[in-house]
Amino acid sequence: MKTIIEQWLESQRETCIGILEDLVRFRTVNPKFSKSADRKETIKLQKYVQDFMIKHGMAVDYWEVEDDLPNVVGILKGESPSNSLILNGHIDVVPPGDLNKWSTNPWDPVIHGGKLYGRGSGDMKAGVAANLLVAKFLHDHQIYLENDLQIHVVVDEEGGGGGSRAVLEKYSNGGGVIVTEPTDNIINPTEGGLEWVRIHIEGVSSHAGWRYSDIYPGYNGEGVNAIEKAAKIIAAVQDLERTWARKKSHPLLPYGITTINPGVMIGGASKGQEGPEITTNPAITPDSCIIEFDLKFLPNENVKEVKEEFENFIKKVSLTDDWLRDHVPTIEWGIRGISFPPVDTSLDHPLVEACSSSHREFNIVPEFQGFVAVSDAAFYAGKGIPAIIYGPKSERIHGVNECVDIESYFQTIKVLIASTLKWNNKWGTTN
Repeated sequence: MKTIIEQWLESQRETCIGILEDLVRFRTVNPKFSKSADRKETIKLQKYVQDFMIKHGMAVDYWEVEDDLPNVVGILKGESPSNSLILNGHIDVVPPGDLNKWSTNPWDPVIHGGKLYGRGSGDMKAGVAANLLVAKFLHDHQIYLENDLQIHVVVDEEGGGGGSRAVLEKYSNGGGVIVTEPTDNIINPTEGGLEWVRIHIEGVSSHAGWRYSDIYPGYNGEGVNAIEKAAKIIAAVQDLERTWARKKSHPLLPYGITTINPGVMIGGASKGQEGPEITTNPAITPDSCIIEFDLKFLPNENVKEVKEEFENFIKKVSLTDDWLRDHVPTIEWGIRGISFPPVDTSLDHPLVEACSSSHREFNIVPEFQGFVAVSDAAFYAGKGIPAIIYGPKSERIHGVNECVDIESYFQTIKVLIASTLKWNNKWGTTN
């Protein structure tokens, strides 16, 4: 089977590259990041995907997650749907930025030095193309699988995972999923969880002209500066972040991965639902301040326990301040819908074994690490579907001159084909 795969890839080399080039040409910028994003480009790409799937024997489900942003699911029927293997990839990309800084046109893929350049080439249209080529191999060789193969091609990963979450409302019966994000051909069976959390600190507004009476003894000022109270919270959370770095670790992830990043801070007067309404008048002592944190936790941690630990810490910090003691900050989780469950697939799980043994079949030593960002694998894991992240080597993701390594792309294709065959006990004895 090894020889069959390698010979097929060699004969299909131009086709494999051509499919990737086709996908990159579609300007599928996520409209959450650009007012000028053309949703019709997403429709065109997904129609391309739909046609490809139908041509290669797949039953196809095409529907819009939101206006003009469709998902596509292709299913290659096997003997049973109960242990389906899922291949997942997203087709939305971030804007290219300043076009003058690119060495090439980001929408016109160019191959140079063994790399294919273009926006989305690495993140993650190479992974999507590799998934589709698994279906083509199976169709070309008329291989009938024991279990269904599902290919999920989704939108809005970059904006929070809306596409994959919509898929899982309809398709959540998989036995395992491989999300083909770029990982330098390293198997990633784990991924930390992520929560966006907002803390709202209350103060008392007053005229800044009387600030002296609020902060010095001997006066009867009533103003309480919410921004200054928020600064105490930020400093304390930095101490918690360092404590977590010392106490918490995972063998597949870097030390200190449990970060708590203060990414947004808005202070002002007149408390609103998501922060102060007046943010342009420093002559008012602010009575409202929000801080929004990007909080990461380990794959083997329980999200409920992590939330409780954070909330209890904020309460303890508040006890050290006379004002905060009686006006404990409020905490809101999952703001803007961002809440990623952790991925923690065992190294001896059949999905990991299928991928790692596929490497060995091609005389490649499998490597393992944890995924340091978050991906759509989180939502599958949250539904109880074992997940790994595995894909090609890419450079300058989200940056200028994004590219994917061509040979790494081909390695991804053959490992995915072999993993699919092994998952279905179809590897055979032919070498």
